[in-house]
Amino acid sequence: MRARRVGAVFAVLALVLLPGPAAAEAPYPPGISADTVRTATLGAATIAAGGAHSCAITSLGGLYCWGDDSSGQLGDGPRAHAVGEVVPALPAAVGVDAGRAHTCAIDLRGAAHCWGDGSAGQLGDGGHADRDAPAKVAALAGRNLVEIATGARHSCAVDDEGVAWCWGDGSHGQLGAHGVTGSALPVRVSTRTGMRDPVVGISAGRDTTCATTAVGAAYCWGSDAYGQLGPAGRGDRDEPAVIPARGALRGKIREIAVGGTQACAVDTDGRAFCWGSRALGSGPDRPRFEPVAVGAAGAFDEIAAGGEHTCGLDRAGRASCWGEGAGGRLGNGGAARRTAPVGVRSAALRDIDAGDEHTCAFDTRGYAYCWGAGANGRLGTPVAAGRSVPVQVRGLPRPPVAATGVRVRALDGGLRVFWRPPADMGSGEFLYFWATTADYRSTCTLAVATADGCELVGLENGRRYDVAVLVRTRDGLTVSNLVTGMPAMVAPPPSGVPPPRRASVTVLPGDGAGELVTGLSPLALVALGTMLLGGGLAALLVRRR
Repeated sequence: MRARRVGAVFAVLALVLLPGPAAAEAPYPPGISADTVRTATLGAATIAAGGAHSCAITSLGGLYCWGDDSSGQLGDGPRAHAVGEVVPALPAAVGVDAGRAHTCAIDLRGAAHCWGDGSAGQLGDGGHADRDAPAKVAALAGRNLVEIATGARHSCAVDDEGVAWCWGDGSHGQLGAHGVTGSALPVRVSTRTGMRDPVVGISAGRDTTCATTAVGAAYCWGSDAYGQLGPAGRGDRDEPAVIPARGALRGKIREIAVGGTQACAVDTDGRAFCWGSRALGSGPDRPRFEPVAVGAAGAFDEIAAGGEHTCGLDRAGRASCWGEGAGGRLGNGGAARRTAPVGVRSAALRDIDAGDEHTCAFDTRGYAYCWGAGANGRLGTPVAAGRSVPVQVRGLPRPPVAATGVRVRALDGGLRVFWRPPADMGSGEFLYFWATTADYRSTCTLAVATADGCELVGLENGRRYDVAVLVRTRDGLTVSNLVTGMPAMVAPPPSGVPPPRRASVTVLPGDGAGELVTGLSPLALVALGTMLLGGGLAALLVRRR
């Protein structure tokens, strides 16, 4: 679901969409299916920070929540929880967002589910009662949803045709439908004020909603109490208002995030811009109606807006936050307000989200961390005290690290696959390695944790094959980068003559004989074309926040 994971998404597409046996009929080993392969990248390591609770999706699609459960927002039914206890909410999810006191998620089939506070109709089930277990948003049945966002008392989603839907409280216009002040069922966001291109990203703040479109334009609607509608604001709007590309903001917008008092965006070059009160840590008496550039050393890969603070990740996984620092929500060890980004005291991160008064993130090893206000156990620790530096969330299943150094060597009618086994197998018992061609023509399974290679046989000489190695444990699944190789007949050397140095072809990154597929290989292009024809490109490139 994240634009920064486009390469990983393409890798999975190559495994589930390319010509050959149907994905559902592929020779999967026990514990792997088309769904688990898809989930391992589309929904893996996604984290959400809400009002006083947090949620995360594991690499197998399991959705877990922790923190305040006063309205049922943890989603596991009517039971009491210890402070910071991590509990299961939904077994197969690829997207999640946490609102002030409710939660919404998207499952593998593209259906939306919501639970928690329903007082304003924000669960989308047609009623106004709280739910302590996930309830499907039935009115959107038949729509393949690809992104979901939750605000204080409203929710929004985007389908794979680029149509935006919202439901819940609309008293400030945050549903984006002219004249609609509230709805317990999804309503379509208006396009008559200019937002006619497909929506590819949506974010719901306290009482404001913002979206990006396929052409790189940004729109906001709802409350303008703090200037978060930008130059077109100066009052609440019940239909999308464009954020004009002028001044510092001139490029195409890749991602947008809206919080309680501010909105921020990242353009295609990774430059970040914010507007609204405390956009750059300024006080509430200094709203910024024009987007102002965020000073940062590197390009941003993603951005998240909380109640009165904002956080971002650069392309190296370095996290920084700015704005209100009370309670330690900036993660820099202090509590002072900051008008410029300050570094979070953490290892490299790959996902981050900002809540009202806390922040959560996943690191590159699969560990989840939270920091800031700790009341109600929202940080995932048994102590309700706040933390000004990241603290590890306890109780979440952690996937293995992916196999690295994947390469292939040409054989007559096959490929020899090599890899480096991960030193970190996560929290679960190792089960097996599974090497496969993208079309499932040949696979091999090894149940030895130190195994570092196997042969894929029965392939056609002269044909290119994409190959991936999957690592499966009881708690997770990871998919390696794809490597492309071509089987070829290799003549044996004459008797007594040592073999030539390159009697066979070893495919390594930059080798010339093949390529490491982290972007688009020829076969992945086929997958992309298949997706385009199905109308789902914009859907898979969206970013939750």
